[in-house]
Amino acid sequence: MAGLPPHIDLELRLGQEADLKNYTKVLTQSDVDGSSRLLLEREWVEGEVLPGMAQTRAERCRSRDGVMFEFEDVNTNTKHPLVLKKWASNSFVLTTNWNKDFVDRRTLEEGDEIGLSWDAQYSKFYLSLRRKYWHHV
Repeated sequence: MAGLPPHIDLELRLGQEADLKNYTKVLTQSDVDGSSRLLLEREWVEGEVLPGMAQTRAERCRSRDGVMFEFEDVNTNTKHPLVLKKWASNSFVLTTNWNKDFVDRRTLEEGDEIGLSWDAQYSKFYLSLRRKYWHHV
């Protein structure tokens, strides 16, 4: 499957048999502004991600300490550690090298669309750049 364009659905890149919990996000300015964190939709994390992990890990994700997970960049076939944790605002975020490993390396910008998938069987996440935002000049 190497060499497929980034717009191919994540399910096709990983195989139809994978039971993945998918989430699509259009990046906001605060996701790419140097804060080194990606804000996630609480409903997706609480409804799809946390129920698929051991209770102790889920509880740590609900804390300010969080849990480090492997994130595989499906487009580039690279792996990067990120921490999933809950902020005081009750939002979930991915931290620890988000900027360096994804924003800078992939030149992500506001308006780009990414896909995230949680694989409970292997306790890991997959990330793909689904669509690059086209800026009018």
